[in-house]
Amino acid sequence: MTTPPARGARDRLGRVTWRLGLALLPAPLFGLYSSYPALAFLSYITLVPWVLLYTDDRNRKVSLAYFALGAYAAWLGLHWFLRSLAWFVPFAMGAVLFPGWIVFAPAMRAAHRSSRLPRALTVPVVWTASEWFRQLATIGHLDLFALGYSQARFPALVQIADVTGVYGVSLLVAAVNGFLADVWFAVRDRRGAQPAAVPWRRLVASASAIGVGFLVAVTYGWFRLATAEESPGPRVAVVQPNARHGLHRVASVHLTQVLLTEADVPAGGADLIVWPENAILDDLHPDPVFLQDLEWLARRKGAHLLLGAIERSETTPGRAYNVAILVGQDGELAGTYRKRLLFPWTEVLPFDDLLGRVAPPLQRLQRALVRRVWGSAGIGVAGGPGLLHLPWNGEPLPFGVVLCHEHVYPPIASETARLGPRFLVNPTSEGELGGPIQEQMLRISMMRAIENRVPYVRCGNTGISAIVDAQGRARSVLRGKRGRTTMDAGVLIAEVPLSPGGVTLYARSRDAFAKLCVVASLGLMLMPLARRAGWRRAAAGLAAAGLLAGMAGCGALPALGDDPEEAAVALERVRRL
Repeated sequence: MTTPPARGARDRLGRVTWRLGLALLPAPLFGLYSSYPALAFLSYITLVPWVLLYTDDRNRKVSLAYFALGAYAAWLGLHWFLRSLAWFVPFAMGAVLFPGWIVFAPAMRAAHRSSRLPRALTVPVVWTASEWFRQLATIGHLDLFALGYSQARFPALVQIADVTGVYGVSLLVAAVNGFLADVWFAVRDRRGAQPAAVPWRRLVASASAIGVGFLVAVTYGWFRLATAEESPGPRVAVVQPNARHGLHRVASVHLTQVLLTEADVPAGGADLIVWPENAILDDLHPDPVFLQDLEWLARRKGAHLLLGAIERSETTPGRAYNVAILVGQDGELAGTYRKRLLFPWTEVLPFDDLLGRVAPPLQRLQRALVRRVWGSAGIGVAGGPGLLHLPWNGEPLPFGVVLCHEHVYPPIASETARLGPRFLVNPTSEGELGGPIQEQMLRISMMRAIENRVPYVRCGNTGISAIVDAQGRARSVLRGKRGRTTMDAGVLIAEVPLSPGGVTLYARSRDAFAKLCVVASLGLMLMPLARRAGWRRAAAGLAAAGLLAGMAGCGALPALGDDPEEAAVALERVRRL
């Protein structure tokens, strides 16, 4: 008996509509919980539609085009704030940056089909591995929305990040998503009397394992919060001018910051005054007027002054560094930090040299679009790691700087933390991007503080500016003259609560937890091959891969770009194991 054509068309339309709905549903869920802290619970269901779409054993042939569309929509929902730059910016950047998301669906489907394990196990492992890959592969490492950031305002849950990084929190949240998908399929298949229905005892086992995971994380968090040690640190004055930085506003922005500091920071009221990134969007050296103002202000307030500026490269004509400059109480320059991670399209043009060789018209198009949006093409030069020193209590107090979006990429902050700073300063310039992205940036700062057990001082030109302690709690948040945290000028003077110092397990690990999730994901996907090759050989291979990943993470193997002779020695040690 054949199906009537009209009925077949309706079935196909219904199937396409259902799949399209599942692919697109996560987009508004991502957007809602990333914008509103009170909706953080939505992150526990956000991945469920994608899991239902690509791990349904009844419908094994679902095109990845659905996920590509859904991932692109999710990226747009999370980065819609970029429309303030120009209407086409979210769509253009999304086309370039979202492909890092695509690995999740095929990897999840392969892991589920190969391992036959509960989704409560396969989904979190694969999702965590894909988050690490996204951070690594995205241009400029510009991936702001790891799932674990959604929980940053729940201190007891996220303290485990000093061991696993944000990836450990992401794994717990993703595990709940996988479990809910297991429940969905169990209920559906039981109603249909399917022989392959998931046994309820397996659901109970999964729920118990997830419960234990959360119990361990929260218990560890309570312990770390209850036993946290801190001591009074230097007083910091964070200046939020609510002035939009730009090449045509250099003098007016500078004057705004000088007047605000003069009016709201009393003499002797702070040890360190912090201005935002791009506070002076010019080189300080050729024109002495900026330095004269800074010298006058530092002497008058009896404080060091940290500000963002530009420094022309002496070795590469026409290029410049984005820098944080420390001006001493005597008005002399006391140190400079050069930004390492350049923002794509504003500070550096991705693939510019490659496009010039293989597709000059595309190179010209990219340059023209960038000039239209920002007024100039990226001419930045990357710097290197280092610390600055603040004289305090008769001794130099080391602190680190992570400029603008550098703190989004976890290895930048952990590399700085391994140098031994007592606190980190994040000067940033987010202009009119809006409250949701500024809230997300604050959550990221909270996680970086926990991962490295280093207090954070965040200073934005339009907010959110705050002092975050080493437990990731916002101890002081700047509210401007109108009582707002964003788009409101004001000054926050507060004490930085110093932690005892030391390097955390996460900072030493170089993302070992996430790398182990990558190894585990590969193992899940290769299980059929392992069955044919023999479990012992497969287990030995995965153990060796895990050992290498763990040793690379903990420093037994050099990081990418380290001395090749040291790498050869380390590899020889591994070979002898």
